[in-house]
Amino acid sequence: MKNVVLSAALREIRGLWNQLLINLEGEQGDEWLQEFKRFLRKEECWIKAVEAKTETVKKILEFVATTIIGIPVGRFVARDHFKVGTNKKAKDKVKIAWLSDSFKSWFLDKVEEQAGGDSVLRAHKLISASTDVLIIAELGREATAETALAEVFALMKKQSKGEQGSLLVGGYANIFYIRDSVSVLRAVYVYWLDDGWHVYASSVAVSDEWNAGYRVISR
Repeated sequence: MKNVVLSAALREIRGLWNQLLINLEGEQGDEWLQEFKRFLRKEECWIKAVEAKTETVKKILEFVATTIIGIPVGRFVARDHFKVGTNKKAKDKVKIAWLSDSFKSWFLDKVEEQAGGDSVLRAHKLISASTDVLIIAELGREATAETALAEVFALMKKQSKGEQGSLLVGGYANIFYIRDSVSVLRAVYVYWLDDGWHVYASSVAVSDEWNAGYRVISR
């Protein structure tokens, strides 16, 4: 049994040795020789290769600011707040110009139970075009990326007439990740045009990229 194990080990070593010789005789032979010498001296080797690989992993988000908003205690029913038009008699008085069909289908039946108190959100600038999957990964995980409809509406309410604030105005998208009425995580994005807030929703699995310059709001 020992002879069988030793024979297998020798075959593996012979294969590695042959590969090393091939590398030493190749176009990058000098580099391989220097790194092999470092290995024999028990020094760290291939440091430059690791650093180069690390540099290729570029961040796609740039932190902008922390936003604290007050959320009232009670139930937040999406259908009662996300309405097209501006009801001057309504308490909300948020000018909403458009709700996409996907948003209405996925979110208008959603009800959120709010404990109330301050909600702390982080705003990031998208510094390079990217997909939802990569954005969520950089934010940490779904639990970190996920926000609530009540928080989206509270931010829209603070800029109910398109004022400057935590959300971008002037046609730039503000992206949130929210679970719909059946708990599927969706991308909800809002942007302000002259006629009011436009609210859309899309699947996070789509391959389309968001443009650089857009804003991402998360926990």
